[in-house]
Amino acid sequence: MEEGFIENRAGEVPFAGILADLLTGNLAQNPGKQAVFRRMRGTVAIDLADIETAVTLVFEGERLRIEAGINASPDLIIRTASDRVMDLNALRIIGGLPWYFDEAGRKVVAQLLTGRLKIDGMFTHPVLLTRLTIIMSVV
Repeated sequence: MEEGFIENRAGEVPFAGILADLLTGNLAQNPGKQAVFRRMRGTVAIDLADIETAVTLVFEGERLRIEAGINASPDLIIRTASDRVMDLNALRIIGGLPWYFDEAGRKVVAQLLTGRLKIDGMFTHPVLLTRLTIIMSVV
């Protein structure tokens, strides 16, 4: 991928830097993830209430802008604790979809069912959520 495809406008938020580094690495190493990234459009907010941190990811095709806080009307809002958010990165992708039938997948499903992980918009924007899972997955 070309340099500068991720613009981190939330430099004061350490979590934003972690996300930018994770995505940069994932996309640089995997052409399949690059193709998925290029098709992404929409906004995803990640709210980590336990550390009072939130960022919004604005996907604009071949570009991603990371902003501090939750901007107006994101398509998806992921709400969880800071120690759980990276569990989403452990999901395997099989056949282009997240795999919920191994240990990592069952852990994410359990967090959803118990309310420790909440994803507002997951039923209205399933394609955006699936694509986000694909580009964030490190397995």
